[in-house]
Amino acid sequence: MKKKDILPYLRRFSVLLGSMFLVAAIAILGVSVAKERMNPLPTEPTQVKHRVLFLCSYNPLYFTYDDQIRGLDKSLYSNGIEYDVIYMDTKNYPDEDEKRDFHDFIKRRLDRDRHYEAVILGDDDALVFGMQYQYEFFDGLPMVFFGINNMELAKEAQLRDNMTGFYENDYLAETLSMAVTMFPERKTLVALHDRSAAGVSDKEIFYSLKNQYPDCIFTDIDTSSMTEGALIERLKFLGSDAILFYMTCYSDKYGNTYSMLDRTSTVVNNVSVPIFRNYSGGRDMGVVGGTYMDFEAQAYDAGMVISDVLNDGKDIGDYELDTETKYKSYYSYPALVKYKVSSKAFPADAEYYKKPQSIIETFGKGLPVALLILASLVLFIFSGDIALRYQKLANEEIKQSREKLKYQAEHDEFLDLLNRRSTVEYLSKNLGRSSVYSIVMLDIDGFKSVNETYGHDIADKTLTILAKRLKDLSKKRKYIIGRYGGDEFILMVPDKNLTENSNEIREIVDEFCRPILIGDETVVLSISVGVSNSDDVYPPEQQLINAEIAMFEAKEKGKNMVFVYTGEMKEKIIEENRIKGYFHDAFSNDGFYMVYQPKIDAKEQKVVGYEALVRMKDNAVSPAVFVPIIEKNGWVTRLGRLTTRLVVEQLSIWKRAGKKIYPVSINFSSKQINDVGYAEFLRDLLDEFNISPKYIEIEITESLLMENSALTEGLFADLKKMGIKLLLDDFGTGYSSLGYLIYMPIDDIKLDKSLVDAYLVDGRENFIKDVILLVHDMQKTITVEGVEEKWQYEKLREFGADTIQGYYFSKPLKAEDAISFETKLEG
Repeated sequence: MKKKDILPYLRRFSVLLGSMFLVAAIAILGVSVAKERMNPLPTEPTQVKHRVLFLCSYNPLYFTYDDQIRGLDKSLYSNGIEYDVIYMDTKNYPDEDEKRDFHDFIKRRLDRDRHYEAVILGDDDALVFGMQYQYEFFDGLPMVFFGINNMELAKEAQLRDNMTGFYENDYLAETLSMAVTMFPERKTLVALHDRSAAGVSDKEIFYSLKNQYPDCIFTDIDTSSMTEGALIERLKFLGSDAILFYMTCYSDKYGNTYSMLDRTSTVVNNVSVPIFRNYSGGRDMGVVGGTYMDFEAQAYDAGMVISDVLNDGKDIGDYELDTETKYKSYYSYPALVKYKVSSKAFPADAEYYKKPQSIIETFGKGLPVALLILASLVLFIFSGDIALRYQKLANEEIKQSREKLKYQAEHDEFLDLLNRRSTVEYLSKNLGRSSVYSIVMLDIDGFKSVNETYGHDIADKTLTILAKRLKDLSKKRKYIIGRYGGDEFILMVPDKNLTENSNEIREIVDEFCRPILIGDETVVLSISVGVSNSDDVYPPEQQLINAEIAMFEAKEKGKNMVFVYTGEMKEKIIEENRIKGYFHDAFSNDGFYMVYQPKIDAKEQKVVGYEALVRMKDNAVSPAVFVPIIEKNGWVTRLGRLTTRLVVEQLSIWKRAGKKIYPVSINFSSKQINDVGYAEFLRDLLDEFNISPKYIEIEITESLLMENSALTEGLFADLKKMGIKLLLDDFGTGYSSLGYLIYMPIDDIKLDKSLVDAYLVDGRENFIKDVILLVHDMQKTITVEGVEEKWQYEKLREFGADTIQGYYFSKPLKAEDAISFETKLEG
């Protein structure tokens, strides 16, 4: 790319980037000021819809309580659920007598106030109480537990009706691993715990990790077996190679319970080794840190389960025990500095207490604004300099650009030919009514298949080669050439009126039909040609339209043909458009109806069914005319579904009127095969009108049978699965191969009238007899169409034909006449 071409983009980019920097600076400054000056507006409170009970094992001073309450507040209050808290305080009142007292207290409380809709159980003691008295106090209420240290207890609770919850992961393994990584030289690992459920669980997990660290000594201190003084003495004499793991250890020898603040103060003030903790708290008092369960997140999840059950009607039995709880890694930065440990070794999501801010963090609010403003000023100055340079270069290229734009506006850039608009303008300006000329419209037959077979690259190269051939020919013969569309070309041959056999036409066609070699590929094409000759009536613009009409006629008549425009072609299009207008009106205004031609049992001479045929109301256009137009314009699926509905509705009307009904066959065009939902549509119709599938038969043609595609096989399978018979219509008009019938699920063969007329004559009638015998040998029935004479009927009955259809018995009848039709044979 040249420098002059880069400059505009560089200038725009500089202005845009500078503007973005300036806007960003103003936005950051505005948000910062708004945050400082504006108080948040109070949010509209959520209306209370439910009330639940939170049964807490401990008291509000327990170190996990505040986190649990924050989690419950977020999940319950925001969903219109308020809750009451009752504290068991089992840390201070662990005796059985005290638990019985609590039982009596709960009983009195609930007797006076029994309107809780669910229960939340916090920690092990609350869960044990809830399970023990579930049917006495909480029968039928959904119960969700969390913070459970005892896995067996949690699994047992999960098996209870109306109960689910969350197990409290210890994360001691993660904490111990980080501690050993930070202090590899320390080989004595000391666990500080008590004999509470959580303390015992901590101890068991601690020793379960021993095999993972064979070069370390594992030991523990049980605070439940010591006085406070003894504990202090024990802590003071921890060896210099020790690491202390501060776990659940709030009880002493005499059953006294210490708060987390009190116990942390005792531990930190009397220990000279690194202290790690797999629970929250203590980082602000000297504990180095560790990984612990996020109590707020677990309580939030428990509250959301309650909300799902109460607000959304979900079944609590669908919730399984959750053993994967969220966690936090939280460390004291002053402690890390004290022990000379780099925070780079910690997990990316780790959080720190009192970590100093960097210069960026300290001045971060103002620094981005200043840098953005400075950058925008530099970019604006730079863009101004670029603008001056570009203006000098732009003035020099304006003239060239105008000429290039004019050429691009008049030409097809890909093929370097006049485009459609320019060709029309040229003809209008240079040709008059008295001029002598021919307009030749050329369209490549099936060019889409070239794209699909060889790919777009070869297809494009094919067009460029053809364009060059036409340009060379036009230059030699002084034709005017243009590209009319994707694979359509226009030629104006001056001073001549051409016929289908003119040398000029043959020469043009030869250029298209001559094989095109592209690499290892050989592309052979054919074209459809339309010619319109000048006269004293139509201007050049109309001659273009006439040539296009002639070209469409060539395509319709089989492609690879040449047609010269005649007035009849235009009349044909006008008539077709008129009929299409009838269709639009008929589709919109119930303009179709069905007639029914009886099918007669050849032996019994009784009605055994009907063939349904579509007709248009208030219009004399015959099906032979309008059906091909419907297929040509892509309306066959719509008509097919419409006729199907009309037939099923008519069967329902006959049935409700108490008439004896017979199977009705519906014609299914090969062009309907892309209606992949037809079988389901038919099934729904039969269900809607309560019509058995045995009263519907589908008539298909040989062209559909020959496709043997996945769509065809799928359609046949769906119809047969529904119990619908398949009839092969017009047998004898196409390929007439009995081989298709061996593997296709056809039930009845309909012998076409043309075959009857040709072979049901003296000397040739054995052919018809043999066909009937072959069909019967294949365990299928045969229907003969177009029977108009008595002797034909008698011959066919003698040959063993199963069903007769034709004017000898009846023409197609209106519904009311068809259902009451009875055969009246000549004596």
